[in-house]
Amino acid sequence: MSVMYGILFCFLLGYIGYRLQLLTISGAVWTIVVGTVVIYGFGYSGLILLMLFFGSSSLLSKLGKRRKQTVNQIVEKDGARDGWQVLANGGVAALAAVGYSWTEHTAFLVLFLIVLAASNADTWASEIGPLSQKNPFLFTGRRVPAGTSGAVSILGTSATVVGALFIATAGDLLFTLPADTWLLVTALGVTGSLFDTLFGGTIQRKFRCTVCSKETEKQMHHDTPTVYVKGWKWLGNDGVNFLSSALAGLIGFVVYRMW
Repeated sequence: MSVMYGILFCFLLGYIGYRLQLLTISGAVWTIVVGTVVIYGFGYSGLILLMLFFGSSSLLSKLGKRRKQTVNQIVEKDGARDGWQVLANGGVAALAAVGYSWTEHTAFLVLFLIVLAASNADTWASEIGPLSQKNPFLFTGRRVPAGTSGAVSILGTSATVVGALFIATAGDLLFTLPADTWLLVTALGVTGSLFDTLFGGTIQRKFRCTVCSKETEKQMHHDTPTVYVKGWKWLGNDGVNFLSSALAGLIGFVVYRMW
């Protein structure tokens, strides 16, 4: 019966997220699915951790809306999260929950925590970084507009570290982690966010607006189709998010199994 209550609670979360315009319909559906699978694998502790990630990310998205208006002209997606965004950030976490339910091996818990830590670190950086008074810079040192994939700032990098620490510490409180495991989750959470920055600046697809000539991740800008300029055509922001967190999680999974 307790699992049934959990499923009903996930339905409620999805509905509230949709009503508050934090989630699209597809985003709400996949939130329900991911939440249900996480409860199946990690119980309510896993669901609480998932809620901390999605909840904090949604709250931070409301900060500095005016400052972020220019960012929304660059990033591929803005506004409510759709199903692809939910899966990009929570899909591997759900798979880790299935793996843990079948094997009860702690390595799957570590995978779950690292994936969420990496996603949270990247999201906090993306939401807090644009509030910096100075534009971010690429690894070449060139300043670029806020929101440009592959760019970093001191404020955004600080948010990355705090975001990873937030999930690792919450995971410690909920699952009682050894100190070395907590450190592994934190370190690879930060690493996953750095992977996202690297991939976003190198292989993520980019377009150019034919109206304003600005580089953007959007395929439509000023209601006009944009022109592809670089990166892998099939790899958008959701794919980069998924790849980055999954890679960090896989590294952590292997390292933990070798201990």
